[in-house]
Amino acid sequence: MTRHQSALFRQLLMIVDVLISAGAFMLALYLREWLPTVKHAFPSFLDGIVEDLGPVVAVESYTKVLLGMVPLFLVVFYYSRTSDFRVGLGRLWLRFARASGASLVLLVVVSFWFKLDFLSRTFVFIFGALQFAGLVVGRVLVMELIKQTKKVDDHRILVVGTGEHAVEFARTIRERSRWNNRFLGHFSVPGEVPSESAAPMLGTLAELARYLDTEVVDEVVFAVPGRSPEDFEAALQACDERGVDVLLTIPPSVPHNGNVEIANVTGFNMPMLGLTRTPTGEVRLVVKRVIDIIGSLFAIILVSPVMLLTYIAIKIDDPGPALFKQVRSGRNGRKFVMLKFRSMCVDAEAKRKELEKFNEMGGPVFKMKRDPRITRVGRFIRKTSIDELPQLFNVFVGTMSLVGPRPPLPSEVAQYEPWQRRRLSVRPGITGMWQVSGRNNIDFDEWMQLDLKYIDSWSLWLDLKILFKTLPAVLLNRGAS
Repeated sequence: MTRHQSALFRQLLMIVDVLISAGAFMLALYLREWLPTVKHAFPSFLDGIVEDLGPVVAVESYTKVLLGMVPLFLVVFYYSRTSDFRVGLGRLWLRFARASGASLVLLVVVSFWFKLDFLSRTFVFIFGALQFAGLVVGRVLVMELIKQTKKVDDHRILVVGTGEHAVEFARTIRERSRWNNRFLGHFSVPGEVPSESAAPMLGTLAELARYLDTEVVDEVVFAVPGRSPEDFEAALQACDERGVDVLLTIPPSVPHNGNVEIANVTGFNMPMLGLTRTPTGEVRLVVKRVIDIIGSLFAIILVSPVMLLTYIAIKIDDPGPALFKQVRSGRNGRKFVMLKFRSMCVDAEAKRKELEKFNEMGGPVFKMKRDPRITRVGRFIRKTSIDELPQLFNVFVGTMSLVGPRPPLPSEVAQYEPWQRRRLSVRPGITGMWQVSGRNNIDFDEWMQLDLKYIDSWSLWLDLKILFKTLPAVLLNRGAS
């Protein structure tokens, strides 16, 4: 889990705790009302208890008290630090017990504030017990659910430095980060005194850029306090060009673009400066993902007849599989299998070498308007972009988004210039600024610049505008050739 996701998750946990507390309040209220009615069923057991319950409570009055308690629950949980999901279960129990006790005190205060005629002591006891039990059980269930459903898509971290601070940070990642953070290893800095515990060693600072080009890395931590910023200028530029997030223990020369933040890593008591060139609004990113799931599912249902007819037409027109599966590079170079309807002959890849001299697109991408490998059905489905409909399944499972840079081939990525690799720093999409800005009528460098412009200016509104522009682009036959 990234630093930004951790902050969002803490907020969500606090909301869950408030909902559990409100549910415990209502359940306690109805249990308090129900207890006198069981006297007749269990007279010998409840005879001495039910008589002391007092009058029946007024549900409407208690409901008003609950409305006053909700914002106070937030305050209590905030100061009790119950949303810190990295603490052990024993310490969490103590924090929940403190929060429940404070809630009971505030309940009495709010009852007087709302001039509640009768505050049942039995209700207070039941509410306290239910709230504490509900908070503990709810947190355990939430954490187990997240643990069981979390993606294999881990957050991969490199540490620059081999001194005590670097080793301590690496230990923090391994021992205190119970989520999907993965520590990859250390890169040594010239002139520093290495620690014997600095392992594994992946190379020197001069080799960092090459490592970023060949391996999946999400964040680089410069844990070498006291060094001059000029010592890391080339390394910082390498991370910036490739869209890899950075954490610094020293005030560096801040780049002229990107987002800057002061970051705090749980368990590591040293302020760090975070630099990122990718969107970091976690709430907006969650909304984007929800839109992807709902939008792709709705689209799959809507266009399923078209996909079925296309499948049949491809099978009739040309022997071979109707679906074309190809390994592409996703976020930060993660490999995934992208789905398309097959629009070329079965041996299209083998014939590509013969056609390389006819490539009409600069850079590592191959584009040819009158490609002889395209089948009759293939030419139509490419022109109408029907061939890309199976990628809706990629969007639904999370390897792609509805809007984003198009996923390149790994062989194309290997030929990228450093600044072009930053387009891999976000989830790839079915459509993007390139598709609604002329598509094949722009050269490769301009295509890359459009993708970087999308990343730098990303917003939910921009995604919606691109989606609305995509449909006319398809209807006016500005699809791929």
